Amino acid sequence: MHAGLSVLLAALEAAPAPTRFFLRDDDAGWEHTRLLALLDHTERAEVPIDLAMIPKAADAALAFTLCVRMNAAPGLVGVHQHGWAHTNHESAQRKCEFGTARDADAQRRDLREGRTHLLGLFGAQLDPIFTPPWNRCSAATPPLLAELGFAALSRSRGAATQHALPELPIDVDWCKQRRRAALEGTDGLGHIAHELARCVSAGGPVGLMLHHAEMDEADLALLDRLLAATHHHPRVCWLPMRALLPSAVGAPASLQSPS
Repeated sequence: MHAGLSVLLAALEAAPAPTRFFLRDDDAGWEHTRLLALLDHTERAEVPIDLAMIPKAADAALAFTLCVRMNAAPGLVGVHQHGWAHTNHESAQRKCEFGTARDADAQRRDLREGRTHLLGLFGAQLDPIFTPPWNRCSAATPPLLAELGFAALSRSRGAATQHALPELPIDVDWCKQRRRAALEGTDGLGHIAHELARCVSAGGPVGLMLHHAEMDEADLALLDRLLAATHHHPRVCWLPMRALLPSAVGAPASLQSPS
């Protein structure tokens, strides 16, 4: 077994309780072929994955393809909103679509328009979760999301504290760890597994973020190994993000009608 996976499995065995994990893939709407290839792998592994969907990039053909998959294998694919157009509006700060450069009215308009578009494509299969592009947003954004009926916000763990919504934070960035490993001449699975192990020791849920547009066949092969090692492990529970919300949500009904 890969040494990194051994470290992860040891951490799972030592944890006081089984660990809940979720898998979030960002930038759905771009690179459809790579997205569907990723879904082939997660579906074979029977591990749920949540797609952060860019509304402006989402079209009817992609939505139809995803809805067919969602109906064929209930619970294995979730979809939620990922910004509006994945456009940077900051000139001096770090990249951000919903940052301090934009006032509440501009943010609200994009949030509502994006939600309306995705509801038109996915209807009852759209989850009331919001992932901001680049995993960051301004302090004004969470209250706007709550106002519009979203149930949770998903950013990087360690983001500025907010009290408007529950958070489902990301702990490990697959592609970032793979880039670091490439500089060292390693495959990256060790980095990823060690980071996951550290998070298991700190307590879950543990969020793993993917970017299908940056992932090649080698990435998918490594993901297969990680999922194979953990999916049926008695100390692991891979869950869809909606199952990690504080209370059961019938997703689409909780989103307010456009006004």
